[in-house]
Amino acid sequence: MVIFFSFAVLLFISACENKRTGDASTGGNGMGAQSKVIPLTKIEFVEMEHDFGKIDQGQVVEYMFKFKNVGDNPLVIEDARATCGCTIPDWTKEAVQPGQEGNITVKYNSKGRKGMINKKVTVYSNTDPKETILDIKAEVLEPENPPFKN
Repeated sequence: MVIFFSFAVLLFISACENKRTGDASTGGNGMGAQSKVIPLTKIEFVEMEHDFGKIDQGQVVEYMFKFKNVGDNPLVIEDARATCGCTIPDWTKEAVQPGQEGNITVKYNSKGRKGMINKKVTVYSNTDPKETILDIKAEVLEPENPPFKN
């Protein structure tokens, strides 16, 4: 019983020591030393949707979505992800200062596709909400004389 009580006291003291150390390294937020808090800001896109219209099957098209940091803190685009591998986003990698502009370029490859398409790109940034969704649309036309297949 004495051993159990001694172990419990040591465990309690150890937990208190870790708590104090953790608070000092995180500024008291308890998130851990590797957690970095980025202040929130506001993003405003010129357009949130782009329609390429009619495009030929196999054509690669791209569109640049322009945005502005309309908040008070630097804007950081952490990631941008598309709904499929046929759509590739690329974005301004450095922090966009308040009042400044950046862009997200979306490239769409229509190879093997046909008909109406609607693809989404989710942009993750230090805004509220954290996610912003951009849309691209097109009508992919099949070739009039498709190549002969064996």
